[in-house]
Amino acid sequence: MRTTLLALAAAPWIAAAALAQQPVTPPTSPAAPAAPMAPAGDSSALEGLGLTPKQREKIRAIREETRQANAPLRDQARQLMGGRMYRDLTPTEQDSLRPKLEPIRQAMMANVRKGRYQIEAILTAEQREKFHQLMGRGEAPGGPPEN
Repeated sequence: MRTTLLALAAAPWIAAAALAQQPVTPPTSPAAPAAPMAPAGDSSALEGLGLTPKQREKIRAIREETRQANAPLRDQARQLMGGRMYRDLTPTEQDSLRPKLEPIRQAMMANVRKGRYQIEAILTAEQREKFHQLMGRGEAPGGPPEN
């Protein structure tokens, strides 16, 4: 009973966090594209980098800029999906919407990549290396964003 009440109390916060980071087209099959990554990983990954206050402020601004850039794209995707989550659509609906959602997903991913490169540019070489390790990749990604 206590666990159930705790879960019910936490549900709105979990749902809000999930909705804020909901990928446009989560992978539901091998044909589904991969979901975009968070702008700079989660905050806990950044906490272990020994950031200066100035770095923290710059990163906060970059993350907010990325969030604002993706907000209209998320709204556009939600509108296409009739306000439902992608995973709640039928397979037929997913297949019919995928071509319309893919350009939105690509634009969101480009914004995320741009933010990630901006953040990496703020980090020292040591912080960047640790950031890549914390994010689950031992080396830097393949190059600057296309934009």
